[in-house]
Amino acid sequence: MQNKCSGMRATLFTLTLALVFAVFAGCNARVTDPVVGKVGDMEIRFQTYYSVYVNNMYMDQYIYGTYDVSTTEAYRAYQDKIFDTIINSMLPVYVAKQQGVTLTDEEEAQVQADLQEQIDSLYESYASEVDETITDEAEIRAEEEKLLLADLKANGLTYEGYIADLEESLRDQAIGDKYVDSLLADVTVSEEEIQAYYDEKVAYYEDRYEEDAGNYYDDYSSYITNGGLQPLVVPEGYNYYKHILVMNPEEGEEKDVDAIIAEIYEKIEAGEDFDALIEEYGEDPGMQSEPYKTEGYILSEANASDYYEEFSEAALALENEGDITPEAVESTSGKHIIKKLGPVEAKTISLDEVREKIEELVQQEKEDALYADYLAQWKEEVKIVKYYDRVNGVK
Repeated sequence: MQNKCSGMRATLFTLTLALVFAVFAGCNARVTDPVVGKVGDMEIRFQTYYSVYVNNMYMDQYIYGTYDVSTTEAYRAYQDKIFDTIINSMLPVYVAKQQGVTLTDEEEAQVQADLQEQIDSLYESYASEVDETITDEAEIRAEEEKLLLADLKANGLTYEGYIADLEESLRDQAIGDKYVDSLLADVTVSEEEIQAYYDEKVAYYEDRYEEDAGNYYDDYSSYITNGGLQPLVVPEGYNYYKHILVMNPEEGEEKDVDAIIAEIYEKIEAGEDFDALIEEYGEDPGMQSEPYKTEGYILSEANASDYYEEFSEAALALENEGDITPEAVESTSGKHIIKKLGPVEAKTISLDEVREKIEELVQQEKEDALYADYLAQWKEEVKIVKYYDRVNGVK
């Protein structure tokens, strides 16, 4: 079974790394680090809580827009969210140690390799602060070490103690992961479960695109950006398009956009390859990355609002495969020469095409569900303490 770090299986290592780069870098004042909670006899330190709080606050406020500590009740709920994140990561470590789980020589060697990797990363985090005139690698490392030691000293820490704590956290991670892997080792996925998952998703996408075919663009874009399971249904009406974007000149830049556009059209008339012209003139980064570089962008009447209005109107006006806009289309970014490539085949993706991904997703869902049960059980069995009054100043 693969060792995955899913949402249900956050590890102490994640918290440790946040601490490595957030606790003292660039800080001048000595930091106190009292105990703010406990999982059995394992201590939750203030700096761990603070680091996780700040990271979650940023994610919730700036990405999800859900950060709210405006009332006493909301603040206590957010404190619980942070505590639970830490507790969930520490519980498998605590229980594993209670069960006597230890590492093999090979697993311990991996801990040491991971430790060295993190030490190297820690030094490299100071690289931008080293005088650029220093080019010798040994001298650069020495300067990075001075900066690191200064930050540690400013926070009342020693190098030996800090690295020892990091090593212990990495070892704890390995022990906890080993134990959880053993608990989930017997989870398997049947053919019936794969088929049921596939059928459920196909029905979901059929209903979703029947309601609004523009949703396909959102799902497709999310799949390209984030991975996961591709949309299993492709609705009618989409076509592929490529374009050559000549961007407006930046302030102070000498650039004759119209002359460049005229030059491109001359080469198109002369029969030059459109993809080659994109490479030579195109300034849209999306046209340089896959799958857009090969396939082009997808567009239909249903998702016209996802592009510049002028772009969509001109692209959708092209009737035949291979047609190119007779003149450049102007948007706020610049001028576009658009080519219609052809239709996106409307179809239902077969199970065989996505079997491996679906099996992986079903496996992960079953593992997460079982792990959630273990977490709930451990929370009933292990004494957990939260000292809210010691973190009330963190907002």
